[in-house]
Amino acid sequence: MPQRKSPSVFSRLLIRADFLKGLPVYNKTNFSRFHADSVCKASNRRPSVYLPTQEYPSEQIIVTEKTNILLRYLHQQWDKKNAAKKRDPEQVEIEGENSAPPRKIARTDSQDMNEDT
Repeated sequence: MPQRKSPSVFSRLLIRADFLKGLPVYNKTNFSRFHADSVCKASNRRPSVYLPTQEYPSEQIIVTEKTNILLRYLHQQWDKKNAAKKRDPEQVEIEGENSAPPRKIARTDSQDMNEDT
């Protein structure tokens, strides 16, 4: 049996060009600079392949977090921002023992208001 040759890239492009022939076009110059030879050269290149530099154990299980990446990032930023504002519980106990409670100061404006009436 004779073997059938697969159609070349150029002939496949011509078939596609015939298919697109009757379609409406706003600007024909957009397609006038097309050259089938440039497409053939690009398809002959080998695709780049990732080569790992480290060996990881095959038992390693990858688990994705269910929280959104943006939400996780915002929570981390909020925690970093408020970490300085938060006080250690141990330091609060030490300060509570050593320092006296703050004194209350009576309001002076409330007495003035009562005297006016």
